[in-house]
Amino acid sequence: MATEILTAIDRDALERALVAVCRESPEDAARFEAMLCSKPWQEVGETAVYSMQCRTLRLKPWEAPPCHCHDDVIDNATYGHKRKEVALRRRLLKANLSLFEPDPIAALERVESSRRAPPAPAKSTHVV
Repeated sequence: MATEILTAIDRDALERALVAVCRESPEDAARFEAMLCSKPWQEVGETAVYSMQCRTLRLKPWEAPPCHCHDDVIDNATYGHKRKEVALRRRLLKANLSLFEPDPIAALERVESSRRAPPAPAKSTHVV
């Protein structure tokens, strides 16, 4: 994925993931800072996203996070093609979110709650 052209939404999500993973522990911060010295920023960001998505989604080793997921479901349930994995990927894309969201469920909940929120009352322009 490191050769993908990123959108502004993707870059923002990658940056947030890198910040979040570095806040997890001093060891993670040191590891990612060292990686930034020797690897392209995007590759390091994608590694941070993978780490954060696995943590926030509490994935098993055989489960793919959205950043590794494919578009199609395959019946034999190979990595990145399972129905549950593809469904989360599609929800993110439908909500106009990045597949690099560090916490996909929280991001989806924010979008869904903002859609349910009542509109703000209009300000009165009447002068007394």
